[in-house]
This record gives sequence, C-alpha cells and structure tokens, in this order.
Amino acid sequence: MGGNRVPGPVCSTRVGDDWIDDGTLCRAKSNKPGPVGAASAAKTAYDIAHDYSLAPEARRKRAIDLEIIGGDYGKSGDIRIDNEGYLKKLIAIASDGKQKVSTNAGALQFFIVQGGAEGFLPDDLRKIDARNNVTHWPDTGGKTGETDFDENDLLAVFANDGQLVGSARLSRPTYVQGRISRKTANRVYEAWGGKTVFIYSNKTPGWIPYLGLAVDDGFRDGSANKGSKVSIDLHKQEETNGCIFIIDPATPDVDKPELHTFEPELIKKIMAAKGIDAAKLAKGRVTLGKMHVVKITL
Repeated sequence: MGGNRVPGPVCSTRVGDDWIDDGTLCRAKSNKPGPVGAASAAKTAYDIAHDYSLAPEARRKRAIDLEIIGGDYGKSGDIRIDNEGYLKKLIAIASDGKQKVSTNAGALQFFIVQGGAEGFLPDDLRKIDARNNVTHWPDTGGKTGETDFDENDLLAVFANDGQLVGSARLSRPTYVQGRISRKTANRVYEAWGGKTVFIYSNKTPGWIPYLGLAVDDGFRDGSANKGSKVSIDLHKQEETNGCIFIIDPATPDVDKPELHTFEPELIKKIMAAKGIDAAKLAKGRVTLGKMHVVKITL
C-alpha cells in the first residue's frame, strides 16, 4: 500500500478505509480502484458515516453491523444508535442469543453494550484504540494530570414493553490521576450486571448539579469493597472524578452557566418514561429498573 496505511498490524485491528472484511483470503489490501458503480459508492458512504477505532472489538462490531444489514451497504442508514430494531439485534447477536430485550419486563431495561459504540465514534477516535483515550489537564498548581477514557460503550434503555426509551454513547473514565485507579474503575463497572438502577439529584456543594443514573453495585455502600465506598454515576459531560459521561452533542461547555441546568436527552426521556419530575427527585432516589451488560468479544 506504499505509505497510505496507518502504521500498525494489517488484518487485526484496523477498520474503515484500510479494513479487510472477514471471509476473505487477502493478507493485505490492494490499492483502491476507481468508482465501479452503486455498490462501491455505498461502501464508501458507509465507511465515511461509521467510524470504528483501532480497538480489538471494533472488528467484531463491524462484522455484526454488516450481518444486521445482510452485507448490503445500501442499508447503512439502519446502523444508527437510535434505531430500536438495530439495537435489539445488536444485543442479541453480541450476547450469542443469551440476552434480549423483553416485551414484558417489570421495569425499565438498561443495556450497556461494551464496544457497542464502535461505528458511532467521532472521527478523532478512528485512529486510536477507543478503549484508551488518554487526556491531560493542568491542576491548580500548574502540574499536568491525566484522565483516560473508554469511549466505545453504549447505553440503551427500553421500556417494560420493549420499546426504546433512548440511547447514547458513553465516555467512561478508566483512570483519573489522584482520584480513581484503573483497577477500581473496572471492578465497579464489572459489578453492574443484574443490579438495580436508580436516578437521583446530586447537588453536592461546589459541584455542578446533575441528575445521575446510579447502580446498587455494592461499592456505593462499601459492602462489596471491604467497607470502602466508591460511587460512580452516569451523568452529563462536565468534570469527573470517575463518573461516566452520557454523550449528548447539545451539552454546553463546562465553563458555561447553561451547563448547570442542562440534562442530556437520554436523562429527560428516562424521566418522562417513568413519570418523574424534579419535585419527585427532590424527595430522594427513584428506582428505575435493571442493568444488563453485553460484551462484544472477538
């Protein structure tokens, strides 16, 4: 390919323009031919619209996406993070049929699909492993700190009858210097499957107020961590000591006063689905449903 390939191993982690689809015998990708018609144009459009990173699970996620549309790139518009039918198929295929959205659940159904946001990433994550987006920031003393994010998970929420309430990509801190270690961040996250989800209003003095989704994971009360309490919420993008961001393109910048009253569309949809308002949340937490975790693996 003579210099037009991102450095790194061929046929293992790269997706998009330099990707070699599963099911071929090719060891390396040939130079791109010129336009050959509608099929070529559809594939090009797909690769432009769907950003996959260098994360190992990106290869499997892309294969699942193509399976869902029957290999027809002309149906790439079906691969959307807000498409109910697509999300249900993603959950079923990624879990090898072990998990599915119920049409008769007792409460809201929360599904975190680890690696599920591959294909829906911003373009700047295309050329890195989206599980490890390393960022740096200055502290008040002028020293540089580090926060690492796992950027390729998604959260989909369904009503008790199986209808989609809403969905969003997540940005999960896996390490915050001086705040939370990789081991602790991962232990908490790995404990969420099958646990109760609730929502509450966080108005800690000095913090940006937010409505947070939280999980009764045994870490919040310390029962699963030898008495040491660790609370990781899911909430709007702002500042974090370990909480997970719900990505919403309408989120105001962290220095804007509008952020104090802003809530992600997903949070608002969840509240509407449960008939919750600010007055009810002011009285305390409200139980929402159950968390399910699906992992996309090679």
